[in-house]
Amino acid sequence: MIAFRSYAILSCFMLGNHGIAQSISDRMAEYLSDPHISAAQSSLLAVDIFSGDTLLSFQSNVALPTASTTKVFSTMMALELLGSEYRFATECYTDGTIKDSVLTGNVWIRGLGDVSFGSKFFHGEGLEVNALFGLVDMLKHKGISKVSGSVIIDGSSFGYEGTPKGWSAWDSGNYYGAFSAGINYYDNAVNYYFSTGKPGSRAQLISTYPNQTRLQLKNLITSSRARGDNSNLQGEAYSEKRTATGKLPAYESNFKVRGSVADPEQNFADVLAETFKMRGFVVTKGVFGVRNKNLVLPDYDAIQQVAKIEGRTVGEIVEWTNKKSVNFFAEGLLNGVAYKLTGLGSNSNGLKVYQQYLSSRMDTTNLRLYDGSGLSRYNRISAKHLCQILSYACNSALYGAFKNSLPIAGKSGTIKDLCLGQAGEGRVFAKSGTMTGVKSYSGFVYTLSGRTIVFTLIASGFKCEQSHIKALMQELLNGLAAL
Repeated sequence: MIAFRSYAILSCFMLGNHGIAQSISDRMAEYLSDPHISAAQSSLLAVDIFSGDTLLSFQSNVALPTASTTKVFSTMMALELLGSEYRFATECYTDGTIKDSVLTGNVWIRGLGDVSFGSKFFHGEGLEVNALFGLVDMLKHKGISKVSGSVIIDGSSFGYEGTPKGWSAWDSGNYYGAFSAGINYYDNAVNYYFSTGKPGSRAQLISTYPNQTRLQLKNLITSSRARGDNSNLQGEAYSEKRTATGKLPAYESNFKVRGSVADPEQNFADVLAETFKMRGFVVTKGVFGVRNKNLVLPDYDAIQQVAKIEGRTVGEIVEWTNKKSVNFFAEGLLNGVAYKLTGLGSNSNGLKVYQQYLSSRMDTTNLRLYDGSGLSRYNRISAKHLCQILSYACNSALYGAFKNSLPIAGKSGTIKDLCLGQAGEGRVFAKSGTMTGVKSYSGFVYTLSGRTIVFTLIASGFKCEQSHIKALMQELLNGLAAL
């Protein structure tokens, strides 16, 4: 377990060198006296990693919702248990014979949790279809241009639990609420394209990509004079029913709103069927998913593997997960670790592995984790929890890879506008977390004098604008960076 040494208690926090620490104490006092902070809950901790001295502490044991700083746990676990070079895969099998370019039998496409397949983060917007072209071309390379049976999509190795507990329908219909599955495409996202007229009129859905032929959309979106996307897509896993609410700018001909797919396995089947047609590849009995047909799976060891498509490395996925706070990737990493260690990449198995991993490296008292991304409203994490695992990372082989995956204040990722032109710019490496009433930062501060500090700042239950809490926390980070 990680032990932190504290000394010289003043008010609710610890101080070291008096002159510099007084500046920190002033910042801390200002933070705690803010009426929005005092009406909410906070959990704060900052520790010098080499001396063990506690520099700031306030209710560090209080476990709160932290939003996306939860990704610290899932990305670190993936780096350590899978390794940065590990790759998830998609495998293709045949259960028949090939003669004269015709497969008499079926093609089975088995997804093993590759979240990078067709991802916009790795292929670029509009180029994601190249992943599907590659799959079809692999089959053609094996001498198959027609299948007399079916092409069956199998994501069962990761189960069909859908969204983790604590994800609301208000979130789950949006792109950031896309859940990872055994087989994935285009970040399991859907682009909805709307046309809008005069302010107050109903927006019209023009098209979707990928094409959602089963979609049952209740469209309540109206046009507005306001700029930007002020809409919301609500829905649940494996239900094609979606409700669209809110407002979009008036007089737009093709305004894009990004949502999530209801059924990743069936979505993959649908887009692959379209790709087969585009490439002149004939499938006599159709393309469909295992779950919807309730099929009996083959013994994959007893049939022929004809292709294997490896995805991007865990290291690459972790970097996008932390720098751009991609919930979909975080859940995929959690589930992927579960698959590697237990043979079933479900969320519930992932949570069991989570608990085993963390409890052997830190004190998990009062820690409650329900997902890998932080979108679950049920998560409860303290500043001490996060600082313990960060301290563990500093003394392990994964430190470099993990540190380099974090956004840098004033420079990159989700904190590129934090501490701009101030002491913390370029010195704070941290994961941020934001959801309604929640703001958090967790990571490392590399100070002016050469110290390395692990820190976590969490505020939960505030009613003010996020920007106000961000400004208060920024002052604390600048104070630490100036040490």
